[in-house]
Amino acid sequence: MFSSLALVLRDPLLRLILAGLFLVGVAVSSVMPFASLVGVERFGLADATYSSILFAASLVTVAASIVIGIVSDQRANRRKLLVATFAIAAVGYFLVFAAKSPLVFAVAHMTLIPLGGTAFSQLFALARIAVRTRAPDSYDEIFGVVRASFSLAFVITPPLWSMALASGADLTDIYISAGLATVICFALVAIFWPAGAAGALEDTRSGLGIIAALKEMLAPSILARMLAVGFITGSNQLYMVLFGLLIVREIGGETADVGRFHGAIALLEIPFMLMCGIALRRLSKPRLIALGGTIYAGFLFLFASMTSMAVAYFLVVPAALGAAVILSVSISYLQDLMSTRPGAGAALMAASNFVGQMVAAIAFAVGTAVTSYAGTAVIGGMLALAGVTALLAMDSRSGQARARA
Repeated sequence: MFSSLALVLRDPLLRLILAGLFLVGVAVSSVMPFASLVGVERFGLADATYSSILFAASLVTVAASIVIGIVSDQRANRRKLLVATFAIAAVGYFLVFAAKSPLVFAVAHMTLIPLGGTAFSQLFALARIAVRTRAPDSYDEIFGVVRASFSLAFVITPPLWSMALASGADLTDIYISAGLATVICFALVAIFWPAGAAGALEDTRSGLGIIAALKEMLAPSILARMLAVGFITGSNQLYMVLFGLLIVREIGGETADVGRFHGAIALLEIPFMLMCGIALRRLSKPRLIALGGTIYAGFLFLFASMTSMAVAYFLVVPAALGAAVILSVSISYLQDLMSTRPGAGAALMAASNFVGQMVAAIAFAVGTAVTSYAGTAVIGGMLALAGVTALLAMDSRSGQARARA
């Protein structure tokens, strides 16, 4: 684990990826925990309207991620694509802050911000290339380190914003740190790109057209596994939409508790993510993801039954353990399904994330229409268990097929 961290810190390209993912994490963790409060509480949007915004944002993100992933494999122009992505994201964040308008909020969250969100999958495609050419034997351990850098931002940023909001800051101020983080990312990629990295990236050029690449991604065996993982990670997506509203409206917490609770989970996620590489020496990736999904479902069931924040804080351990597994191991698992196409593998990750976001948006819309926020959390846990069941069934069948062969 420590040797993998040392390798990342010694390598210029891996260092840039580590810094980029941390800063992307700052942007996301500034906005995501509070976005539902901004939309519903600050701007007065209805739950159904906010669900529609989530749906549109997810659609834009997955479409853009697939196209960018395929194009980056074709042309290996990953640096230019990242520069453009960070510029678009910065514009989106600063517009929401400057306008303080529900219309601008909706437009930015449905177009510019989700386009900027494709940087997450692009950086992981870069990480796969970098690890493959530098330390292929330490792939899972390095991925744990890289993914943990993203979570580290969630440890720092939401609690700071919780304190700022408790001191009287406006909810729309969260977009300041998000915009500044993406501007720094823009500068890192545009100005401080490591010398010699371009040659290594050129070697990843695939030459596949969009249709051929899409057919490769939509093979039934790949598609089924992507959908199963999407249902599992969708439970986490639903939590991200739901937990601020659930804490403030039903558990009796304050706005400051939103950042503290999520920050505590993110803090514990980091050591758990770093230990995933060790766990993978004993368990296959599908089985470890299934274990994480089961733990996370249990967390959601318990979270839905909470009546006070004093008790809810005890749930940060199972929440962090389950989330660490499903958020880190699923990335490398999906990229393994298309190991020779880093961009397409990252696009597959985005497509699975889209499935998760759709699961979350539909569950949020249906759940809040027929039950409470707590009842909606229970629905999320049930969806996670459905994904776990499907993934284990496919893993069992593939194991039996290998045994017969």
